[in-house]
Amino acid sequence: MRKFLPLFVLMIYLVSCQSDKIPGTIIQPVKMEKVLYDIHMVDGYINTMSKPDSAKQASAAFYKGVYKKHGIDSALYEQSMDYYYKHPEVLNDMYEHIKKKLEATKTYLNKPPVKKAVKKV
Repeated sequence: MRKFLPLFVLMIYLVSCQSDKIPGTIIQPVKMEKVLYDIHMVDGYINTMSKPDSAKQASAAFYKGVYKKHGIDSALYEQSMDYYYKHPEVLNDMYEHIKKKLEATKTYLNKPPVKKAVKKV
């Protein structure tokens, strides 16, 4: 029994390390952060639209544009989101980065415009 204990510990270690690796069939976190950022920007814009029917029609086109921009499709996006929902620690880390980027964008957009000096001739 004692002979197998180190082998058993090694197997557990190797299996636990393997589970941290994100499969190649999933959008990797760095790219997924960019996709989610764009998705949330689209969501924000759609929420400002006054007509719900127009927003619903426009949203499909906007989401399609996000997928095209990042070279993915809706199926890969959904598959990746399913994976990240099952791995909330990774999703949480991504959302921390996304939140900071959205806050920086908000700060930039809310900054008052700089008045340029105009030379009088």
